[in-house]
Order: sequence, then structure tokens, then C-alpha cells
Amino acid sequence: MKLRTVLANRFFALVTGFALLGIGAFALAWLWEVPLARDRLSQLDRPRVIDVPDQDWWTPALWTVFAVGAAIGIVLLVVNLSRRRTSTVQLFDEVTDATLGVELGPVAEGVARELAGLPGVRSARGRAVVERHLPTLSVVVHAEPGIDVAEFTAHAEDTAERAACALGGARVATQVLLHLDPPHSEHD
Repeated sequence: MKLRTVLANRFFALVTGFALLGIGAFALAWLWEVPLARDRLSQLDRPRVIDVPDQDWWTPALWTVFAVGAAIGIVLLVVNLSRRRTSTVQLFDEVTDATLGVELGPVAEGVARELAGLPGVRSARGRAVVERHLPTLSVVVHAEPGIDVAEFTAHAEDTAERAACALGGARVATQVLLHLDPPHSEHD
């Protein structure tokens, strides 16, 4: 997830959390008859509060709150559901003074195909994503529960190093997620 998305989510969660904590604390204080909460509520002009929905500004205020809430909701949905696709990585060759564009999707699929050939691996899927502003080769591997994890890790690190060398030192991370499938029962 992008850093901007994480920060936006945490900001709105923090603001909403503090607002709800404040309202809950005030409600508990009133319930437990804390003098400060009781005094605050006793200062309310009840007829004035009851007449608020009849005021001229009430309907536009409600529509404004609705529009702002809908806009914030749509922005959060767009930010959270946006695709994390990478752009083309540019490699510069000093000898020829040329720039080469490399799509990372096929590189990630190649890393996945190489890892899929290891003993104990059932399947591997690779894709290129942007993870915290860094193009990343993300590979998800499903393996048998008895796989030698140390050996697999060594192969995965070697494959990641070769992919980094092939990309000519471009700032690209490699992420390999290993999922150990549950053992199949004898009765299936």
C-alpha cells in the first residue's frame, strides 16, 4: 500500500476514533452523574435545540455535511482501491548513451516461473506492484508443508539477486511470500 494511502487511512481512523471516544466519555460521565457533564447538559437551551431543524440554515447544512462526507468517502475508496501497477523502469546505458524501458510484469512472472520449478513448490504467481513508492516484484509461492524453507529461501534470494542484476541496479525490490499449504488428509 502506498504511504499516502496509509497516512490518509490512519488520519481518518484517528479523527473518527477520538471523536467517538470523546462522545462515549461524555455519555459515560453523564450516566455516572459526573457534575461537569451534568452542568454542561443543563446549560443547553432545550427549546432552542428543539427548534434547530426548523431554521433556514438547517437543510443546506445537512446537504453540505452529506456532500463533504460523500466526497471524503469517494476519495478514500478511490485511494484504497486504486491499482498499484508499476510504470516502466528506465535503464540508462553509459556506453551507448541510450535509455531502455523495462516492463516489470514479465520480470516478476519470470522470477515466479523459476521459483515454481523448485522441489516442493506447488504454484507461484508473480506481478509487479508499487509498494510504498518503490517498484516491487511481488511473488506469491504456494508450497508443500514439508518444503525445506532454508533451501527455498536461499534459492529465492539467489533469484532475487539475479533479477536485480538483470535490471542494471534500478531501484526495484523483490518480495517473495511463501504460503505453506495444509497437508492433504489420507481420506480425500
